[in-house]
Amino acid sequence: MARIRTRLIASGLLAGLTGVVGATVGCLPQQKTNRAQAADDPEKDANATVGMKTVVGNAEPIPISAVGLVYNLKGTGSSPTADGWRSMLENTMKKRKLNPKELLDDPALTTSLVLVSGTVPPGCRGQDRFDLTITLPPGSKTTSLRGGTLEICDLNNFEAAGNARNQLTSSGIPVGKTPLAASSSLLIGSRLATGEGPLVSGQLLQIKDAKPGEADTPVASSNGGEKFAKIWNGGVCLLERPYYFLLSETASQPRLAMVIAARLNAVFHGSNDRGNKIAEAKVQGKPLVAVFVPPTYRHNHGRFLMVARNVPLTNVGPNDAYRKKLEQELIQPETAQLAAVKLEALGCESEDALRIGLESNSPWVQFAAAQSLAYLGKADPAASSILAKLAERHPSLRTHCLMALASQDDAHCIDQLGELMKSKDASLRYGAFTAMRLMDENHDSVRGRKMGNSFWLHTIAEGSEPLVHLITERRNEIVLFGTAWPIRGPFSFPLGTDFTVTMKDGDESVLISRIVTKDNEPTTVEAKYRADLSYILKGIAEMGGNYSDAIEFIRRVNGADCLGAKLAVDATPRGLTIQQLAALARTDTTLAKSDTDVEKAHGDILQVGYEAPGERKPFEKAPIVDLETPPNRDQGRLFGPRPAPTNTIGALSERK
Repeated sequence: MARIRTRLIASGLLAGLTGVVGATVGCLPQQKTNRAQAADDPEKDANATVGMKTVVGNAEPIPISAVGLVYNLKGTGSSPTADGWRSMLENTMKKRKLNPKELLDDPALTTSLVLVSGTVPPGCRGQDRFDLTITLPPGSKTTSLRGGTLEICDLNNFEAAGNARNQLTSSGIPVGKTPLAASSSLLIGSRLATGEGPLVSGQLLQIKDAKPGEADTPVASSNGGEKFAKIWNGGVCLLERPYYFLLSETASQPRLAMVIAARLNAVFHGSNDRGNKIAEAKVQGKPLVAVFVPPTYRHNHGRFLMVARNVPLTNVGPNDAYRKKLEQELIQPETAQLAAVKLEALGCESEDALRIGLESNSPWVQFAAAQSLAYLGKADPAASSILAKLAERHPSLRTHCLMALASQDDAHCIDQLGELMKSKDASLRYGAFTAMRLMDENHDSVRGRKMGNSFWLHTIAEGSEPLVHLITERRNEIVLFGTAWPIRGPFSFPLGTDFTVTMKDGDESVLISRIVTKDNEPTTVEAKYRADLSYILKGIAEMGGNYSDAIEFIRRVNGADCLGAKLAVDATPRGLTIQQLAALARTDTTLAKSDTDVEKAHGDILQVGYEAPGERKPFEKAPIVDLETPPNRDQGRLFGPRPAPTNTIGALSERK
């Protein structure tokens, strides 16, 4: 895959190969492809699928990086030393007519030079967001990134000069006998993304010695955590990255690329936001088909690739023996997962067969049929009800069910997710909230409020049992389930270096104090807020506090047993891969073992692979993540001895 990506960057030989799969928007008659079109030997390829003739390409993340400027620090920044990093930053700032010395050598130490890194995910579309990692260069005297904000910067990709030279040579492009750069040198690539936003410094971890029945409490890491930061969703893609279906060496006919594009278009037919453009294959050099993920699969790329690879190269009619075989396999628990994927790959003509699966007494069959109906884009109340019921009863199926519900924009799915958010199970509640937000982040039931440009506060599931949920990765958010989250005194404790929060016994309000500098003198500013967590978090933000301050308050008030609501941290549903579930279905008819095994699993189960369940790999246990292991903060090769990239630093926003 890396070789393919390098070739694309180095030579651009594959530019313009843009077969595009459109969105699924209802059922239209499928285009027929006769067997003579599929291949030169119709009998040999009678049952051939896209996956038999192609391999998936452009499926690796692209590392990108930049040198950036963080501002709004509280006297913990530093003036960068006169090295390559500073020179690069100064040059780009001068191009924007900024004063590098004034900004980089601020005597109040409110700025710092930082290294920004991230990855452009495969299958991304323009304006999609991703996370950024912020580190300090070797020798930096910055003591903390807490409270800082990254000014907008450009992020570029890189390639080793030696690799680029080899790829140009192998593509037949003359490069000359004398290298222009050493093989180990980095060549700066394209501007692929921009990055900016408020930093979350340190890593929130779990306490392992919590008392039985009590929620874990997040604490800030003391191992240099404030010199490391994240910006959740801080990167914005500037390009679109389709997946490539690359024809294998034994199936390199240009005509076959056209057939594959036509078949994918027939199954995932419809218009999209590209101006009603549908699948096509333009062959230049080695044939391939470039595929964008349809909207119903936008949160589950692995599922889309799995289904697309099982699309037959010839049309399968309603009375075809292949379809009849799949319909029989669907109603058998041990074969239902694979059969559902293959029926899904036949398109909307499989709806009736899948609906029959909903009537089965087996949860495995119900799950397989309901999931495929959801991804086919069918607003089926029976299917959404089954997905909600299975998510509630079976933790092993929960992630897949919630993701399938999130794939639709349907009133019945919204109602089902709304009810699940009122459950007593914290994992189910937060999972349903996440699914609803993925479906429509502006829906009234999950819409949040931005607190001081630092974090999101969501107050949802009114009337349900109060629950406070914190997330330590992916997003700056605090989710409050219920109607009220009372705070009781007495307590008094600091937040960071500027705030103090106090509540006396019997009071109905909480006093927030902050030390600010006015006329070069420290001054205390105070305000009272209702003794309810939602009001206090809003007050912290109004007085200039950030996400770290809000998390610290919840940690302290919960530790003092003064929070009148349960606290849950990272209560995201765990899950098994669809391949693992298919293996368990052969022996675990009631899902008892599956629901037990899922408690040992953790990780991203949706991007582990795109092989159809039960076809190749035997059952393997899901990886177990040790939550005590700190995040990998190695700056990596990009920010080791390599030369600095060239970036553009935007004009500074007004600093507070």
